[in-house]
Amino acid sequence: MKKKPNYALIILFFLSCFYITSAFTNKGDAFVVEDPMVYIFEESEATILESNINTTLTLNNTLWSQEEIQEIKEELKSQLGLQHTTEVIINEENYKYYSETEATLEDKSTLFLYEFSDDGVNQFLATNTSENGEIITFKVYSSSSQGEKTSYIIIDIMQNKGYKQLVEKSNQSQEILKKYGDHIETTINMVGTYDEKMSIEQRQEKIQEIIQPLKPQKVEEIKQESYVSTTIYTPIIPHSLQYGDKKVNLQLAMRYNDYEEKTYLYIATPLITMTY
Repeated sequence: MKKKPNYALIILFFLSCFYITSAFTNKGDAFVVEDPMVYIFEESEATILESNINTTLTLNNTLWSQEEIQEIKEELKSQLGLQHTTEVIINEENYKYYSETEATLEDKSTLFLYEFSDDGVNQFLATNTSENGEIITFKVYSSSSQGEKTSYIIIDIMQNKGYKQLVEKSNQSQEILKKYGDHIETTINMVGTYDEKMSIEQRQEKIQEIIQPLKPQKVEEIKQESYVSTTIYTPIIPHSLQYGDKKVNLQLAMRYNDYEEKTYLYIATPLITMTY
């Protein structure tokens, strides 16, 4: 049985693992489908475990004060439908409680909030579980170091056992962030499972089967005992990331979990940004 999300672990994850990549949209003139990632995942015939949409706005030469960040926080709460939640502040004193008691985000009326302000740095991180089981996290960060000013806003949405609203959720996050700037980047990760053990060769064959209709240009393949991975460029996804001297916009990986007796499939654009 999948464990309920532990808030302390979520805080650690989101404080340390923000990976910024190129934007994903659903516009293009080649191989057009309503939602490429949904199409690709459904072609895999895997059982959905979770999906994740991370949308990031980056603003160079911008420094927000603590007061401005608080105003942005309230606006984001309103736009994300969290204006009526009760804030619970996470700090060093009560962090131990959340980590040792495995306190979870089950209370949908609560917004767990981590705030930090120091010389040249202002930020906050907020997390809430929605009515349909989504984990919504948003972060605002602003800093000035050695004369360089940088600010960014991140909206991260994780869906448990769901992926059908990827386009809607991605568009919603982008619309919210457009108020503050236009340098917006989105990463989408999807995780599925197969109730069987697949050999390395079978995993490679499955990945090849999934990408074959996408007119793929293979950029990198990795074959190890624990996992296999293939990174490609496909015209079905119009935006891409520069990877060395080549373009990439889709990565697939597979591994077998002995404990669960399941084979895991990871599909992401432009690259996988979660541990696999």
